[in-house]
Amino acid sequence: MKKNLLLYLFVVLAITLLSPRATFSQQAPQSNKPQSMQDMISSAYQDMQKSDPQSAQAFMNAVQKGDVSGAKKIYKDFQDKQASQLTTVPTATGQQPAPPQASSLEELLSGKSTEVQTEKLVQFGYDLFNKPTSPFTPPATIPVGPDYMIGPGDQFTLTLWGTTEGIFTLQVTNEGNITLPKVGVVAVAGLRFGQLEKTLRRHLAAYYRDVNLSVAMGNLRTMTVYVVGQVQNPGSYPVPSLTTVYGALFAAGGPAKTGTMRNIQVLRNGKVIRTIDLYDFLMRGDRSQDMKLQSEDTVFVPLIGPVVGVAGAVSRPAIYEVKGEKTVADLLQIAGNILPTAFSGRIKLDRFEDHEQQVLFDIKIPAFSGEALKQVPELREKVSNMDVIKVFTMYSDVWETVNLGGAVKYPGEYQWHPDIRVKDVIQLGQLLPTSDLRAGEVLRMSEDFRSRVVLPVDIEALMKGDESQNIKLQPKDLVRVYTKLRKPELVALSGEVMRPGMFEITQGERLSDLLRRAGGFTPNAYPYGAVFKRPEIKTFQANQLNAFVVSMQTRLLQQTAEEQAAAISTEEAGLQKANMMVSQQLLANLKAQQELAQGRVALNITQNIDSWAGTKEDPILQDGDSFSVPKAPQEVSVIGEVYNPGAVTYMDGMSVKDYIALTGGFTKYSNKDDIFVLQANGFAVSNESSHGSVENIKLKPGDAIMVPQEVERHAVMRNFKDIIDILFKTAVIVATLAVLHL
Repeated sequence: MKKNLLLYLFVVLAITLLSPRATFSQQAPQSNKPQSMQDMISSAYQDMQKSDPQSAQAFMNAVQKGDVSGAKKIYKDFQDKQASQLTTVPTATGQQPAPPQASSLEELLSGKSTEVQTEKLVQFGYDLFNKPTSPFTPPATIPVGPDYMIGPGDQFTLTLWGTTEGIFTLQVTNEGNITLPKVGVVAVAGLRFGQLEKTLRRHLAAYYRDVNLSVAMGNLRTMTVYVVGQVQNPGSYPVPSLTTVYGALFAAGGPAKTGTMRNIQVLRNGKVIRTIDLYDFLMRGDRSQDMKLQSEDTVFVPLIGPVVGVAGAVSRPAIYEVKGEKTVADLLQIAGNILPTAFSGRIKLDRFEDHEQQVLFDIKIPAFSGEALKQVPELREKVSNMDVIKVFTMYSDVWETVNLGGAVKYPGEYQWHPDIRVKDVIQLGQLLPTSDLRAGEVLRMSEDFRSRVVLPVDIEALMKGDESQNIKLQPKDLVRVYTKLRKPELVALSGEVMRPGMFEITQGERLSDLLRRAGGFTPNAYPYGAVFKRPEIKTFQANQLNAFVVSMQTRLLQQTAEEQAAAISTEEAGLQKANMMVSQQLLANLKAQQELAQGRVALNITQNIDSWAGTKEDPILQDGDSFSVPKAPQEVSVIGEVYNPGAVTYMDGMSVKDYIALTGGFTKYSNKDDIFVLQANGFAVSNESSHGSVENIKLKPGDAIMVPQEVERHAVMRNFKDIIDILFKTAVIVATLAVLHL
């Protein structure tokens, strides 16, 4: 009796996991629940199929094999490749620039930022120096003006023609001299380039009559300047002789954020000869303060002065160094003035006062901008170091709108006015040929604004003039028009079919119909081993296996309590503990194997499609189904308690007994009564389901023989043995399915 009960449980579980073919004797009911995973798979495949068919095929192969992580990686690599092609442009160095961040203006106008975000404020102007090279550092060879002062290290070319000819490359020595042919040493240091030709002509005239000459400047000398103070890389720098203050700052990486941008000093012979305010250049492009440096000049960057942050609805939110600006109006002007999107109610001023507390000031925004701001009394509030001025943005959501969505040409928001009705909005949005006129909806907020109410609309009657359907709209109403189109349903064919890939199916289409569309099987196909999978079955299998595991856990806990109470010896207690550990391990293995359930449905089909088309072996297809046909295998698998488990070459006419003999026969731990065969078509055959001994069954290529292990019995542990036996057989079935049929 107990053996029959165990066998019954075993068969029920096997049928549950293998999913009976009777499932397809009639059309399976359509589920209204969205299949989000299948939607994502279909969408990903379609994306890749358009631009990268090779990746699309690799993606589907991974999906069919159950390799979820591999499929995700293939799709992620595809997305990264697409993104890099769209958003990156190679630079001169071959490096890809980082994608630009959205500006505050972009966020403001796109509706992403309606609050004042002070955490995004950066110090103004310092990013100018975050460049690999300086646009202000001149190259060593550059045309020079007549005012250029010649000094040691400069090089120029002298060309003579007339009574004498020649081209001479001359370089000014450390003593400031050059050597002319016949003339000898001539001092040129300190001369301006515009005077050089006249001076050389005078010296050459004493030795040559009617000589013509020209002078071209060559490589410029290198001089040493010093950039010190609060800069990124202070030190001495060898720079071309035409280098200006800006070029020297770039060479040193620019001022550090602890250094001033508005009080940079140029020292020559220990004296400050110029003070430079970089804001004039940054805000107005005024380079008049820049000057050429001389050898041994020093550029000194003192500590930063007082700073004030300006955030929110201004043209240029940033942290500004304060020099001549003293009021809120001054800072708003330096930040580019307030934007039209600014809230007219107030400006907020945060201030740290007396090193003790933070205080707030509210200032009303006037309807002025530019220089006129300085005349507004409310904005004459003087600023202090570390103040933050916050200009708030007006409420961005327009209340007086209605929204049209769904199957229309122009969905979106439309202006609301007191007389607007459903028909007016639909005519503005224009219906599509695919619009479903049988039913539409108006979604309206309830009177307490806690939920929405649905008002049905017969669009067909409305468009024919039925004014009872022409609902008067309220602000924020949503008019919804549905479509008659159904979401495309896709089925994947892979393996030995003439045209593998993703196919869109029609309502009621069967597997045989799709195979004919795909050109049928290839000559190498092995339909007996074909694998048909369905997502709904996968979910069902996983749920059933989970319920089984929970049930076994409950029985195991109950049995443990009973056996502990009945244990009368140390030996029995030890046996109980050992069996308990085995049971827990089997349950743990079953939990891990729940993910291996792939939703396979057993089918018994042949190469001749017409022989089984329209029968119970010909399922009506559903969205997300997959069908994979392997090549004909050349082996039969023998798994479990035999001396040499593994694959054995298939030989026609051999039975289960013959293949077991080839593996060395049964071990002493084998359970010969419960041998079963997992056929390549997904069905299972055991002693209880066959008309004779399972050992006499003739096998086909791809079949697998499973020889389970015999669990040792102990008188006191019979119930434990029963539980372990069930768990072991269940684990064997799941693991074998995973190995052979995924």
